[in-house]
Amino acid sequence: MEEINGYKDQKEKKVQIQYCRMDASMIAKLKEIRRKTGISTSEIIREGVRRLLVDIESTGSFSLKI
Repeated sequence: MEEINGYKDQKEKKVQIQYCRMDASMIAKLKEIRRKTGISTSEIIREGVRRLLVDIESTGSFSLKI
């Protein structure tokens, strides 16, 4: 199995920023995770998107569970 590192180099210049909309409850949950773990909200969002993209690449689709 091939391992892919999805993280940028620490000093790599950020060339593109993507904004997303969230409701107040989503923001509150992200802040709670940040408070408990110390992980920034932007990193939590990036990791969630990374995992979704890997799922799409490996299976050709994705599913959202409720």
